[in-house]
Amino acid sequence: MNDDWSAPTQASNNALRAQIDSMLDTFTAEKAALLDARSQATQLATAWSADGLVRASGTIAGISEVHIEPDAFKRSTPESLGRSVTEAIAQVAAQAAQIQEQALAPLSDLSANMPDLPDLIPGAPSMKDLIAQLTPPPPPAPEPVTDSPHSLVDDTDDEEGEYFRNRGYLR
Repeated sequence: MNDDWSAPTQASNNALRAQIDSMLDTFTAEKAALLDARSQATQLATAWSADGLVRASGTIAGISEVHIEPDAFKRSTPESLGRSVTEAIAQVAAQAAQIQEQALAPLSDLSANMPDLPDLIPGAPSMKDLIAQLTPPPPPAPEPVTDSPHSLVDDTDDEEGEYFRNRGYLR
């Protein structure tokens, strides 16, 4: 009679053990992917504005530096320089979002194949929820800034403005 119970119990234990071993292997792979994603979070993204006057740098955590070329105030107006700053920062933000997406892709792939912890242990934290929190939707692209009708400097035919942009202010 003892043999009637041991064969199904042994098979059930072996199946449960195989499932737990598979989950542990997936957990180890997720942990390695998370550590890799953490190291990629420090990867620096850098972009220049189209006019070459502004360089912005940053990581997925945000912008860390904005560099404005020394002759930017001679070659540009405040309005167009503002657009150049916005352009460079938007490019860095797009690069950082791409870096983040690439860093978290392995985690998404791994967690899709594994039951989530709350499925096994009620009240446990969810890995899928954590990944969803780490990957917010990308911010909307900034709208292009147009010159105000009340702008003091006209970029097209302002000879006096051109004269002052091309000369040093202090002599």
